[in-house]
Amino acid sequence: MNVGETLQRFSATFGVPFLLGRRCIVADPLGRTGLDHIRHGLAVDVLLKDACDAQFVEAALLCDVTPASFDEDAATLLYAAHELFATTHPQATAVYARAHLFAAAAAAAVGALPRSVDPGRLVTRHLVVRRIFRTLRTDVHVKWWTGKASFYGDEPPSRLVAWPGMRRVQQSRLTQPLWRIALQGGDEDLRTARLTLMVALLDASPLTRLVLLGDVVQKSLGFSLLLPWRSKGRRASPLDVLEDRRLARFVTDVLLADGLEQGGAALALALLQGLREGTSPAVLRRAAELCTHLALTACLIEGLAPGAPEARPLVAFLDGDPSSLHEGTRVYWAVVAATLHLAADDGPLSLPAAADLPAAAAPLFERLRQRCTHKRVAAVAEPLQRELARRLPRTEDVVVGPDGKSPDDDVVGDGDPRGSGAG
Repeated sequence: MNVGETLQRFSATFGVPFLLGRRCIVADPLGRTGLDHIRHGLAVDVLLKDACDAQFVEAALLCDVTPASFDEDAATLLYAAHELFATTHPQATAVYARAHLFAAAAAAAVGALPRSVDPGRLVTRHLVVRRIFRTLRTDVHVKWWTGKASFYGDEPPSRLVAWPGMRRVQQSRLTQPLWRIALQGGDEDLRTARLTLMVALLDASPLTRLVLLGDVVQKSLGFSLLLPWRSKGRRASPLDVLEDRRLARFVTDVLLADGLEQGGAALALALLQGLREGTSPAVLRRAAELCTHLALTACLIEGLAPGAPEARPLVAFLDGDPSSLHEGTRVYWAVVAATLHLAADDGPLSLPAAADLPAAAAPLFERLRQRCTHKRVAAVAEPLQRELARRLPRTEDVVVGPDGKSPDDDVVGDGDPRGSGAG
């Protein structure tokens, strides 16, 4: 099959429907040459170009950031998505003796993408990567009086399910996220290669990592406050995304919509892990302040729109018994308690003063302060507070040098800007 035919088939069966959220047909793995075909297709294939342009409309509904052009980044991520899905088919290992090499090649291509925290580029990558972890596959298993057959991501032919009473036809359907199938199916080499590819996708899209905080995807693949590459002489973090106010607002909205305690608990536990691993003070500061910003925003929402679903975890904490909190949730509120204390009297953390809040939210904020003194919360908050106070410089002591770095940056020296090793 020549380049034109390969591109046309990829565009019609996978590229366009994938970008538009429709049913995709995944063919054989493309191999490394497929990446060059896709890069060429983004410029010449009209349907694929239109599908990419449609992402700009979708981006406008997410945040006030214009995505970067859908060129090298989008082509590489589309290629990686196809290889990931193609190698999850049960027949992949039967047809290709070394199917894991396709996933490994895709992971290498993703890992070679430029490391960037440019807001437009982050949004472009997020638009593609988030679809990968939302994609589902429905498998249909059919039994009849003389045999059985399975169809992975496809419908059985009508002749096979005809006359169900006479032929005693039974059908069972199982719908699962493709990322979960990728973790479970195939031999060990293939599972490991697909896991490496999915982690590489999230490392290349730190915005996706943040909005998936607490999601079952992140729990399965792991979350760290550090990324396996460096930026401005220090280890990069998904929390670097928050430097852009527009993206910070988007992340906050998503985490609150998905459940304050879900994302907050995951972030709080990552903060504890970061303290044990000696994560830089700059990253610890961002993690603690994001936890508390979520709670503060919930106060604003409940004050201005009582009963809003985004504020229900806050109301449950204020009105319920902290002794019955889930462990991760208790750690989250302990981080909030420690941050509130360290933000007082020009401490090492910064938060708005209660007087700066709308009148409807100020009483809730004060109730939150009081609730955080509960003994079950304080038992975790007090040692955490002491450790953060030891690790973080006071706000007025932070000096930014001419290179944009401050003393609390985790300087790791010169070397490969893509880092070496996972966080």
